[in-house]
Amino acid sequence: MILQFPTPYPDELLYSVIARYHIRAGNLFWKHTLDDLFGKRTTCATVFLPSGIRSLVQRLPQNTTLTEQELIEKHTMYPFYTVFLPTEKAQSIYEAMLSDDGKKIYMQSGMMASAIPQNQYLKYCPSCFQEDLTKYGELYWHRLHQLPGNLICTKHELWLEDSTVPITHSNKHAFILPTISNCDLTKERRISVMLV
Repeated sequence: MILQFPTPYPDELLYSVIARYHIRAGNLFWKHTLDDLFGKRTTCATVFLPSGIRSLVQRLPQNTTLTEQELIEKHTMYPFYTVFLPTEKAQSIYEAMLSDDGKKIYMQSGMMASAIPQNQYLKYCPSCFQEDLTKYGELYWHRLHQLPGNLICTKHELWLEDSTVPITHSNKHAFILPTISNCDLTKERRISVMLV
C-alpha cells in the first residue's frame, strides 16, 4: 500500500494523476512507480482505456475515497467509448480495465476499426492551463480535450492545441505531465464565427 496518492482534479485523466504521483513520490524510474501503484513493472502507460485499476485501488491509502468505478467513469475515456456499445460489450471492457490484462480493451471498444482519426498528441487549451496554474499551482491533462474529433475548448472558445507529448510514447511505461516546455501556453487561437 502506498502512503499518498494525488486527489484527481475535475476531468483529469487517470494517466495524468499517475504522472503526478510519479513526481511527488520522487521516483527516478517509471518501473518503480508502476511497482508502487500496480504491483508489477510491466503496466503500460495508456491514455484512454487503462487496465490494472483494481490493483491500483487496492494499493491506495486506507482512508482514500477513490473507488474503481469513480476512476473508470470520471477519469478515463470509458464513458465516451462505450456509450453506444451493447451493454455486454461495455461490461466486458469495464472488467478488462479492472483486470491486470488489458489486451482486448482496444479491439472490443472499436478504436482499432474506427474511421475517426485518433489523436497523435495529447491536447490542451492554453486558457484552461492558465486557470489550472492559478487554481492548483500545476497543470494536468483534461479528459474532454483528448476526445478524438474534439477540436475546441467550449469553455474558452479556443482551438485545442497539440502538445509535444505523443499519445503513444517511445517509452511505453512513461506517464508524462503537461509542462510549459511541452505545451505553449502563449498560443491562443480564437474560434472565428462566420455569420451568414
